[in-house]
Amino acid sequence: MSETVYPLSLQANGGPLFTDGVWSGYVAFDTPGLTLAQLEAVAHYYYSLGYGYFCPTMVTSSPEAYQANLPVFRAARDQDWGQGILPPHLEGPFFSPDCMGAHNPSLRQEPSIAFAEKLIAWSGGFLGFLTMAPERPGALETIRFLASQGVGVSLGHMNPVVEEIQAALEAGATAFTHVLNAATRDKLSAKDLRMVAQFTDRRAWSMIIPDAVHVPAYAVQLMAQSKGPDKVIFVADESPLIGAPEGTTAELWGQTFAIRRDAAGRLRSFELSGSCTTLIECMNIAHAWGLPRAVIEAAVTTNAAAFLGPSLQRWQISLAETPTHTQGVAFDGASYVPGDRN
Repeated sequence: MSETVYPLSLQANGGPLFTDGVWSGYVAFDTPGLTLAQLEAVAHYYYSLGYGYFCPTMVTSSPEAYQANLPVFRAARDQDWGQGILPPHLEGPFFSPDCMGAHNPSLRQEPSIAFAEKLIAWSGGFLGFLTMAPERPGALETIRFLASQGVGVSLGHMNPVVEEIQAALEAGATAFTHVLNAATRDKLSAKDLRMVAQFTDRRAWSMIIPDAVHVPAYAVQLMAQSKGPDKVIFVADESPLIGAPEGTTAELWGQTFAIRRDAAGRLRSFELSGSCTTLIECMNIAHAWGLPRAVIEAAVTTNAAAFLGPSLQRWQISLAETPTHTQGVAFDGASYVPGDRN
């Protein structure tokens, strides 16, 4: 077994509940009324897989949901089991109306400092980063404000021209969220500088999902080569339905989702609701695609932590010490598996 590593997931949208070892439901972090007990159950699920840390992610939500749930993430830090919970990720609500994905379009808002101030107040300042579109009215002012408060800004769910991406990076944005998601051939051209920026601009980290569903192997390989191994972050975009058995259906964000296998036999959530592949499985897929272990491990540890640096420093959260809440993962010669606490 190799040295133990403690992966950091920047984008966990929720997770499963189990009763006597049997899947009994799920928690979506954007549903109002999140409790500490629910968050603890989901945290223990991720820890059992070897996750070291995760950022709870709220997709585009109602003001009531933000106000009710954001304090719960901060409260978890006062618990022993909550030491793996990092300042949350808000994926929305400042999106392009043309790029909502599975998010509820009725909850979308235009970027504003006024609402950003509310998010910071409701969270008690316990925010990691916010994903937003850079081309919307008020976006640059909002990016500058968030950056000044030590809250990271990642660009995503967007439809900008390349000059608007450049302006956002100059304003303080420091990442791109799940590059290439929903980017099909009819949406991209060989001269699309927006994508070139996401693959090459070293002012920002680029997150990508190596789950063999969202993007192909070649895209992940190119990302590591062109961006540089210190600027790539692997995410899994864990769905609230991760861990659910085949045949499960659920209502999320005004839509019905079903867990079933695709043509390749992979368990997926149809049509869109994040990934049913864990971050550890993503690491193993990237290894099977030929990416060096050093690149894979940096993409889920030091790179992710560096992007979160401003919020971690603001809350004096150190990831340098060996965590006691999880066994982490180690490479057994063929794949990443849960580590050995002993």
